[in-house]
Amino acid sequence: MKTVIKLLVLLAILNATARVGLAASSYYQLKDASLEILTFGAQSPTDDLAQNIYRKAQTLQVPLGLEGVRVTREGPRTSAAATYTQPVEVFPSFVYPVKFSFSVDAISMAGLGPAPTQRR
Repeated sequence: MKTVIKLLVLLAILNATARVGLAASSYYQLKDASLEILTFGAQSPTDDLAQNIYRKAQTLQVPLGLEGVRVTREGPRTSAAATYTQPVEVFPSFVYPVKFSFSVDAISMAGLGPAPTQRR
């Protein structure tokens, strides 16, 4: 009987770890995709970049609303920040809200040409 209880506890811990791991995996995928969106969307308006991050969150099934995404631009530097809470069922019928937030920055290299050559 002790062995059965130990196995059930172990299975519950493994289940919780896997579910939290899946939520963390989605978080890191969204963070990476957001950096990519900023890097390759240097000439796009900030509203479009926020929409693209929001769409990627929907694709990854991350509960991020458009109001949770903030994109700003200062000269060549574009920054995005996002915050959301994802409910994770760590134990059957027990949902734990996990808060995720990140910020990413990208610098536009648009307009840079090759280095000038020196003539002798």
